[in-house]
This record gives sequence, structure tokens and C-alpha cells, in this order.
Amino acid sequence: MDNILITLLGGVFLIVTIFILLYSVSNMSGKMTAVIMAFAVTATYVPISIFIWPGADVFAIHIALYLVSVYILGIVTSQRDLRRQAGKEGFGFHWAPAAIVTFFVILIIMDSFFIMFATKGMNTNIAKWLLPAPQSGGKISSHFPGTVSHDYHQKQNQYNDYVKRFETQKILNWTIRKGWLGEAVVNKPAIFRVEIKTDKNKFISKAKITGVFLRPADSKRDTNFTMQEVESGVYQQSITLTQPGNWDLILKIHKGNDVHEVRAKTVIKEH
Repeated sequence: MDNILITLLGGVFLIVTIFILLYSVSNMSGKMTAVIMAFAVTATYVPISIFIWPGADVFAIHIALYLVSVYILGIVTSQRDLRRQAGKEGFGFHWAPAAIVTFFVILIIMDSFFIMFATKGMNTNIAKWLLPAPQSGGKISSHFPGTVSHDYHQKQNQYNDYVKRFETQKILNWTIRKGWLGEAVVNKPAIFRVEIKTDKNKFISKAKITGVFLRPADSKRDTNFTMQEVESGVYQQSITLTQPGNWDLILKIHKGNDVHEVRAKTVIKEH
């Protein structure tokens, strides 16, 4: 996503350049040039995306913008062809195609701004003017880095490992109790505790427990931690989370060759 503006604008610039050259040096009409360019863009970008898959959303944005650019160029050149047939010069527009072109140009500009704001964030002064001040203090953030905790669909080997661990977890049938000791409040240390028992109700000691609290709205605030065993089968750690609201939890328990993964959610109070 960091290079999405470069690939979008660079691709559009390349399409416009090739279209103009092809239309100028050939005897083809604007419509025929647009058809050829549409096939060429699709035949070029789709195979590249298959080998270097950027994600369905990024693929859809690129192919849509590229084809819309070809469509706009086709409308513009077709209008010029009609004027030439009538013995006129220039790019005079009837109001209908002019309205279509204007609509798509505005759409492209707005989408470009939305993508830029989502990936880079808007200017600090503009953000302060448009966005409400955060009630809990801190800085205003207008970008959305997000978190991706379920990414097994992106890599087949990771997905297969996850399925194997899940099947193993069902066989182990451990009982895991987890939660905060007292209230978890933003910017204040709180004790997070985990208790582990076997299927025979025996505590599991000397396990290694690591985890991460994921902030869905801002991955920069993700908080990793390692838990300490305070008594047989009981582990805890003091954790400070810096934003109120919903957090995702990924907890991994290692005991010998056995691995147990827990996913959950928690809510951090503001005061």
C-alpha cells in the first residue's frame, strides 16, 4: 500500500502516453484505439498481479482506474473524430460526453486523495481542523495502518501450520482461563493472568507464554508481552495499553513440543 499512489499515477501516465502515441501515428479511430488499449492494459496488468498478488482491493483499484482512464481517452478522441468528419477541428464536446468525462475525472481525483489520506494521513493542520480532538488526549491520526491478525489465507504454508496446530489443540483439550485482575484502564498498568490445566484438571507448569494485544485502528500501538509463572500453572504479567476501546489478543502457549494458540478480545476502559 505504500507505493499504491506511485503505481496508480505512474500507470495512468503510461497509459495516456501510449494512447496518444498510438492514436497519433495510426489511422485508427479513438474508439478502436481505446479497445486495443483496454485489451493491452488487461493483458499486461492481470498476469503481473497473478505473479505478484497485491490483494483483491489493490488489484480492483488499479484495474478500474486504468480502464476508466482508457474510457475517458476514448470519449475525448471519439469527439475529435466526429468533429473531423464534420470538417471541424479541436475537441469540442457535446454536454453529455463532457459530463461523463468530468464525472470520472472528479472520481479519480477524489479516490487519489482518499488513498493518500489512508496510507500517509492528511496534513496535521488540516487534520486538526477537520477531525475532533481525542477525548483521552494524544495526537490526531488520520491514516489507517490497520492490523491483520488472520493472514493465513495469504500464505498456504502458514495456513497449513495453523490447521495442524488447531487439530493438535483439540487433542490436547487444555482448559485455559484468562483475564484481567481488576479493571483494565487506559495508560495504567493492569495484571493479565492465565491459568492452564490439562484435560485431567492438572495445572501445567513451566510453559512459555507469549502474546500480543492488537489495536485494530492502529498497528503501531500493538503491545507484545511475555508472561511469568507465579505459581504452578498460573502465569501473569503487568501490561499497559495506551488506547481505550476494543483490542484483539493473540496468546501462544508453548509446552515442550505442544503449542496452543488462543484468540480473544478485550475492552480497555477510558477512566
